[in-house]
Amino acid sequence: MSFDDRNTAFAELDMRRMKAAEDARLRERELEKRIEGLAELNKEIMAIGPKLLRLGMEGGADYEAKSKALHKEHEALIDKKHDLLIKNGYPSDYDLPVYSCKICKDTGFIDMKICNCVRDSIVRRAYYSSGLGKALEDQTFETIDVSYYAGNTESGASVKEQMSYVLDYCKKYAMYFTPGAESLLMIGGAGRGKTHFASAIGRTVIDKGYSVVYESATNIVNTFESERFGRDLEADPSKYYSCSLLIIDDLGTEFNTQFSLSAIFNLINHRIINGLSTIVTTNLSLKEIETNYKERIFSRLSGEFTVLPFCGRDIRRIKKEAR
Repeated sequence: MSFDDRNTAFAELDMRRMKAAEDARLRERELEKRIEGLAELNKEIMAIGPKLLRLGMEGGADYEAKSKALHKEHEALIDKKHDLLIKNGYPSDYDLPVYSCKICKDTGFIDMKICNCVRDSIVRRAYYSSGLGKALEDQTFETIDVSYYAGNTESGASVKEQMSYVLDYCKKYAMYFTPGAESLLMIGGAGRGKTHFASAIGRTVIDKGYSVVYESATNIVNTFESERFGRDLEADPSKYYSCSLLIIDDLGTEFNTQFSLSAIFNLINHRIINGLSTIVTTNLSLKEIETNYKERIFSRLSGEFTVLPFCGRDIRRIKKEAR
């Protein structure tokens, strides 16, 4: 977790805590107008704090006894207030702040340790900024159904066994991911689950606290072109170079030009040289990649990446036929 992400998470908690306190004050004022005697009771409760403070500053031999008496008085006033609220049809805690995190009360800490709500906030921001979007809700390992992988490959191997192996490989890859993990090349026809598998890996890696960027090959090239030719002053391809895991989806759908080939090579080569992990999905076969791309791109993908072949029928078509 970066300092910026953590600071942002704490800033969000501060805003929630202040809003919870303000909402509680508004409810308290509402109750004081509706319930006779509540305003006076609240004043008596509030007066206990200053009394305890003065007592602590004065000290004296009878400090313990007086302090205990004030605490007892405070408890009695609170009980009286609760009874008054309940008698008038309100929950006893109606005017208390309602925090988004009941565990840390939106402070971000439990026993001097960072609360899980801070980590969850950072993860949610990572989901949003990764580019995976709604895919993170639906495309998880739990929603992968290997029963759609039926029949045999051209070589006679079981499609289900092959894809069960790929699924297990991807699960372990995500589970044990650390920066510098091997890069993956997922190849196979459209609708075989490549994007689903890559998204599931991305979600798990984000949950482990690492930065993930998911983008189609077309959008990556467009971003580089926009920056290079000044089409979009806000275009920033730096995220592709720095994230712990970059997922390049649908390589081969982009329009190939001298510029696009150079941009893709430089990006992939930079990540290899700097020990950064990349997942590439493509509908192209290795032979088609060799034909459509320059030798130096093909050599990087075939030599530096672990190739995971996806087989079987188009799952989207299978689901459509079953309707």
